[in-house]
Amino acid sequence: MHSIIKRGFTSTFGFFLCLAPCAVMAQNTVAFFAPNLDFKDGAERNAYISKVAKALSSKTGMAWEGKAFARAADFEAARSSIDVAILDADYFTQKGGSLTPVAMLSASGQTTRPLKIIARKNDSDKLYDYRGKRLAVVSNTALTPAFVTASALGNEIKASEYFSSIDEVRDVRSAINAVEVGKADLSLVFDGYDSGFTTLYTSPAVSLPIVALNSARVTGANAEQIRAALLDIDVRASSFVTGTTAYNAQDAGAYRRVANTRKSATLNYQPIEPEAVKVEFQSVQLSERSGGIVLNPFQIRYVPSIEDFDRVLEKNL
Repeated sequence: MHSIIKRGFTSTFGFFLCLAPCAVMAQNTVAFFAPNLDFKDGAERNAYISKVAKALSSKTGMAWEGKAFARAADFEAARSSIDVAILDADYFTQKGGSLTPVAMLSASGQTTRPLKIIARKNDSDKLYDYRGKRLAVVSNTALTPAFVTASALGNEIKASEYFSSIDEVRDVRSAINAVEVGKADLSLVFDGYDSGFTTLYTSPAVSLPIVALNSARVTGANAEQIRAALLDIDVRASSFVTGTTAYNAQDAGAYRRVANTRKSATLNYQPIEPEAVKVEFQSVQLSERSGGIVLNPFQIRYVPSIEDFDRVLEKNL
């Protein structure tokens, strides 16, 4: 009887001792949704975020698990239970919501990288040869067609009109595979994934994925501790990612700025005819002009100056 009472006391005492540590070691979640980064398969993607979780556990003393998501819908369904998220920059700028950016993935300290439009090896390297062809892009947000329109096509024509189709795929590995097997003619990928392909266009540098806190779950001292840890994660991934670095708002917004660029107004020479600079075709003397834009007199009847254009344009606007 004494032995039974002793065992019962020991078990109960052990249970109460466990309560405090169990509460402290509640599980935190770091999520990864960055389909523009190339991984050979889901296992490699999961291995990356598991290493990030392990690094966070070591640096914060908290228990962390990593979850990788292949689809936006799956990430959104789990968002309320996520403490830290690593997201493609274009997705974050459109759907970040209550997430607070604190860091960025980096490539040897650089937080931006150009995108390239690629085609199969030995195919033409001239974009004008691909009108009516198929473009494969990652189905992240509606910004991607706008980015191609503004960046590669100079806003002269919409990407949806220039290409016969813009095929949305799950991730950049699927986009690359589509070009390789002939299911697409072109794809948009980060610089570094173009080896063995023909490059048609290189964009301005855009942001690598953003690292953000879920401010609805992570607050106070915990937030500061986790923020500090996220600035010093040296886990490598996807051929060029070497770790994390401080958040840079200018770099983070690069993709969206390019996508939202609009074509500048085109001046129409015919209706703008300031009397002060009007020159009859028969008496034009280009060699005697002291200013203005010198054009072929067979193309226009007069040569207005930049100042006159500006005044008339401002009045019309």
